[in-house]
Amino acid sequence: MELNEKQKKIREIVENKDILLLAHSYQRIEIQDIADFVGDSLELSKNAREAKQQKIMFAAVRFMAETTSILSPEKKIMIAAPDAMCPLAAMIEPEELIEMKDKHPGVPVVCYINSTAEIKALSDVVCTSANALKICESLPGNEIIFVPDQGLGSWIAEQTSKKLYLHYGFCPIHWLISPDEVKAQKDAHPGSLLVVHPESNPKIRALADHVTGTSGMIAYAKQNPGKTFIVGTERGMIERLARMFPDSTFIPATQGYLCPNMKKTNLDVLLNALINETTVVTVNPEVAAKARKAIERMHG
Repeated sequence: MELNEKQKKIREIVENKDILLLAHSYQRIEIQDIADFVGDSLELSKNAREAKQQKIMFAAVRFMAETTSILSPEKKIMIAAPDAMCPLAAMIEPEELIEMKDKHPGVPVVCYINSTAEIKALSDVVCTSANALKICESLPGNEIIFVPDQGLGSWIAEQTSKKLYLHYGFCPIHWLISPDEVKAQKDAHPGSLLVVHPESNPKIRALADHVTGTSGMIAYAKQNPGKTFIVGTERGMIERLARMFPDSTFIPATQGYLCPNMKKTNLDVLLNALINETTVVTVNPEVAAKARKAIERMHG
């Protein structure tokens, strides 16, 4: 693959300064192409933790860099676009979770990784879309407080006998998509497989052949070679799948799957961040210590 001048310059700086460049699957494809690793939020944190590099640059949204700062406080964690926030993570305030805990005393709190450090610190265990059901099933009792995503929470509730108390938070790009638009795509491509993210609205999930997170989408495409997939998640992931599986066809379920916060990182923004190294993400040590316990419980 031929890199342009900005991409070459970025790679040169990354290598000279010994910086690990991590990109989320929803990033622009020209950034994914030059990252050291591309993946979901948990995969990125794991890579940062295990890497020999002491400087990590995120092309992602802020909570992902925060999670890495919590897990690797000794490293310099940076984010290319410091104003790239996750609307879902921003939808719950600590006071709201405290109120839910007061209303349901003794009920364990499961917190989706797409959340702020403060919310993680108030939770018993953190989960991803891939392990949320397993974690909810493993906890004692028949009740769970699940925050902040009602999309993922409602999907878990459909699969467990436990009672889930859900927060109203949602991912705008997954939750607000029109089911009629998705149906139209299915009608236009008979024989295709519809795969959607569990953050999706239940009306969208009901139409799907498979519901899974971004890493699960890669596995699903691998299991069904040469197929046509209608994909219900952010465009960056659809572009990534098309690169990974050139013999398959990947079609957006609608044109609405574009995360403006993920797209705040472009080559110029990333280049400036790498040159200046001023976009450092840190977490209050007391908050980080509590949040770290909740994240580590996820792994048993």
